[in-house]
Amino acid sequence: MESTQLKTKVGRPKSGTEQERHAHLLEQALALFMTEGFARTSIARVASTCGVSTRTIYERFGSKDELLVAALKHMVEQDVLAMTRVEGLGEQPLATVLANVSRLILNKVLEPRMVSFFRIGVSEVSHLPELTRAVKAVGPERIHRMLADIFAGYAAKGELPAQNFMQAAESYCELLVAGPRNKALFGVLEPDWDAEAHIAFVVQLFLNGLQGMKNK
Repeated sequence: MESTQLKTKVGRPKSGTEQERHAHLLEQALALFMTEGFARTSIARVASTCGVSTRTIYERFGSKDELLVAALKHMVEQDVLAMTRVEGLGEQPLATVLANVSRLILNKVLEPRMVSFFRIGVSEVSHLPELTRAVKAVGPERIHRMLADIFAGYAAKGELPAQNFMQAAESYCELLVAGPRNKALFGVLEPDWDAEAHIAFVVQLFLNGLQGMKNK
């Protein structure tokens, strides 16, 4: 299974728009948070890696917490944008669209640096409740809203019964992600694990269950 790796550039881009330089800073910061952990990544370390001053970073972000949340938000926005570009969104059968979106989600979750970030986060971010809530809002909740919108679109065409689609999206992500992610976190994900078979099973299980529920 292919995985999407964060680009690792060194130093500040010599050209490009301010928006591109800002995105580069966020990508580099997130790469550091993922590989070195939140506690061990200082603003000075980020500044040095990006080739900017600490003052430049503090002019944009009030704290390291804000920088982490902004970096995660940037990553998730790119992921959601990729999902909105899935071929046949709203036109192909929901099972096909859901499988295509699921590949993007699973590839991101099982990316080695993302697994490392999850592992670090279990011990670090859990002790920072305000940061935890902020990370959840820009990460999982944003993906859940995207999926809920997809479900609502198919329900409007009469292809799904009306439900609490945000709750349905949360449940779907748990079915899709929890098992493989937990195995990856503990280093016990089988080398021959079949991602396509897992996606097909989860899509069928979820849609069959949703179709059998009464309208709410």
